Amino acid sequence: MPAAELELLREVAKQSRLIDRALKRLICRGVQVPNLHEGLEYALGLDIPDQARRGKRLRPTLCLMTCEALGGNPKQAMPFALAIELMHNFCLIHDDIEDGDRVRRDRPSVWVKYGLAHGINIGDYMLTQVFLALMDSLEVGLSPKLTLRLVRLMAETLDHTHIGQAMDISARSTTSFSVADYMKLVTEKTGYYLAAPILAGAVIARAKAPVQQALVRFGKCIGPMFQIIDDIIDLTEGKGRLEIGADIREGKRSFLVAYASGRCTPNERKRLLSILNKSRDQTSKDHIAWVIRLFKKYDAIEAGRRMSQELLRKGKKHLERVPPKLRRKLVATADFLSTRTR
Repeated sequence: MPAAELELLREVAKQSRLIDRALKRLICRGVQVPNLHEGLEYALGLDIPDQARRGKRLRPTLCLMTCEALGGNPKQAMPFALAIELMHNFCLIHDDIEDGDRVRRDRPSVWVKYGLAHGINIGDYMLTQVFLALMDSLEVGLSPKLTLRLVRLMAETLDHTHIGQAMDISARSTTSFSVADYMKLVTEKTGYYLAAPILAGAVIARAKAPVQQALVRFGKCIGPMFQIIDDIIDLTEGKGRLEIGADIREGKRSFLVAYASGRCTPNERKRLLSILNKSRDQTSKDHIAWVIRLFKKYDAIEAGRRMSQELLRKGKKHLERVPPKLRRKLVATADFLSTRTR
């Protein structure tokens, strides 16, 4: 592994420890309510002794790393770092409910463990903590004006993410879904979502506007790249859901679906959509195997890898206007994410 990527992994491990301690303090303040506060801990993985199994903490690390590399104070970036991790897990809780996913990170998803009603409430409560965390920006010395900008950034990120989620859900009932449709969906759902912590770190460090703009463009390339890699992992390594092809059982319109459906025969497309539209309990292992064979027949997985590499190239291109110290760290991050297997 290149030295820059090893340095990144060491930084992620270091920042993860700081982030987890800060998350624990945040959700443990005040009265502790059964089936709520321990639900937050469970969703965040804070009850897991092994740090490596709690979650990547990628987004908060990007926020802290960007701020520090641009000469800012990472302590001032911690409130947004916590907020973006809380927002990420809020989305996962509700996403699992909406998709009917019963497993997350190799164990029961929140709604399965606590029941549907508590699962919804835990997700909603996680969202309230997002904005409480952001308001702590005032406590670490940020001005009201800068704090308000960060609150607006979070609100805009949530806006884009939920638009993308609506597009994702709606796509599951469509009979036509192209690669262009997919890219528009994941840019909304994932692109802004990954760009936000990088931009926040730059804002807190008072980076100049051209640098901030370049970082947003970088994030909007790497976010979709991350999602395409995620689609591929579902068919190769699994995603902590105990089976290969969980996205097929879910009926997800992935990059692989978009690519293959644009190249297969009408009869193959009809069968593909028929399988994707089945309920989970009606989708057999034979159905999943057939879809995987179709993807392989039309080289959809390789096409996904090519697309992810093109997005990686474009993302790195946007970093040319970024100071060298941060550019090196973000290039290492992008390279690492492009080759991940979980």
